[in-house]
Amino acid sequence: MRKLSFLMLCLFGAAAFAAPPKSWDAIFDAEGEGDYASAPINGDIRFMKYEIYGEKQKVTFAVKDANFDFVASGEIKVPKEMIDNGFYGNCNQTKEVWISYFNRPKKFKKQSLIVEVKGIDLACGDDLYALHNLKMKFANPEAQDWWQWTFENREKSMRDELARFRQDEQDKRSLIRDNSSMFTDERDGQQYRIIEIDGRKWFAQNVNYKVEGESWCYDDQESYCTRSGRLYSFAGARKACPAGWHLPRDREWTDMLTGLTHCYDGVQKCGAFAAKMKATTGWQGGGGTDEYGFTVFSSGYRKKIGKSIVKYEDMGEYAGFWSAQNGKNETLWLWSMGRMSDQMVRQLVQNKDNAYSVRCVEGD
Repeated sequence: MRKLSFLMLCLFGAAAFAAPPKSWDAIFDAEGEGDYASAPINGDIRFMKYEIYGEKQKVTFAVKDANFDFVASGEIKVPKEMIDNGFYGNCNQTKEVWISYFNRPKKFKKQSLIVEVKGIDLACGDDLYALHNLKMKFANPEAQDWWQWTFENREKSMRDELARFRQDEQDKRSLIRDNSSMFTDERDGQQYRIIEIDGRKWFAQNVNYKVEGESWCYDDQESYCTRSGRLYSFAGARKACPAGWHLPRDREWTDMLTGLTHCYDGVQKCGAFAAKMKATTGWQGGGGTDEYGFTVFSSGYRKKIGKSIVKYEDMGEYAGFWSAQNGKNETLWLWSMGRMSDQMVRQLVQNKDNAYSVRCVEGD
């Protein structure tokens, strides 16, 4: 843990003297107005020749859903060892991109499309790779003309700046991850990054262990489980942690937060620390700085309505984590944060059958 402590010291030191990081939409002089959301890749990703110098991998793929219909190409930065360890297959299994855009649909021959795309990150497993030198070809000819005349050349320098901004975020996340320890769950072989906070070891990723009938992927899509873990009912949450680990008690969440922030006056008085806990990607409008390495993705939740109706809500807007029941006390608490949250707060559970994320802390 000495390496991680030194890393965190460096990160805090840099943060103390550097200007606050901009959000991606501030690059386009529209801070707070941008959107950041996932979209499916249609067909396979095409990989061109890998350039070892600069670790450059050229890619081309098609994106098609209700709002987007285009072919994108560009290059991503990928370490050589990842290319050698099944990177291509991993990306083609995930088949997902995260798009930075402004949600201003426009009609082109009765087809409503979002064309104000500012940047694209390719998802491969739970990693994201910013596309540099982004080029786009829209299927709708009118949309393509509008893109070319309005955005293609005029905003190229800003798109390049956004790609560098994303690359810096992703490099920082890799550095934190590489200086963390790892734990392998013997039940299914899943690996989780571990950080130590005040002598206690915590999962720095959401649990992704399948509890039959009590855990789900957001929108029932496996790609969301890969990136941000499964959503659990309370019954499922009690079974989610492997042997030697447990669902954190309410007090352990409080201790963890004070250990991270070194603020002992109660979380409501600890300032805007939520941004330092949030992942750099996966939140609408951007993400946090992930300075602590706790890497909170906005995983949304699954809401149970009546006996048979369920809704998935707030992906990109909200993250909620179960805490364990305190003895015989039947009150249940979540620890949660929202897109605009300055803090991580405790909220009362309304329904044990609603499903939220799980982190584990070491110990039985």
